[in-house]
Amino acid sequence: MRVVQFAKDGAAELNWMWLPTFIGQNHLVLRELGNVWDDKFAGKLEHTEQSLDMLHEFTLDWFQEKFKIEGLRAYLAGISNVTED
Repeated sequence: MRVVQFAKDGAAELNWMWLPTFIGQNHLVLRELGNVWDDKFAGKLEHTEQSLDMLHEFTLDWFQEKFKIEGLRAYLAGISNVTED
């Protein structure tokens, strides 16, 4: 699993329910991230696993830079070990 996924309409979306509460319920931070995604990726992402991987890695880096909490990126990267059927 990643911190991002493609919605049914094909748009990339944050998998916020798997994030720590201080991120997933912080509407200001989520809006800021959405604006960054729009600026950097709007109309540029293909509907591929590689695009999701790239956006996932970008988002992990963004959260680490935003919050500057040691170990946060590694903690969030652990979501990659969760599998869905």
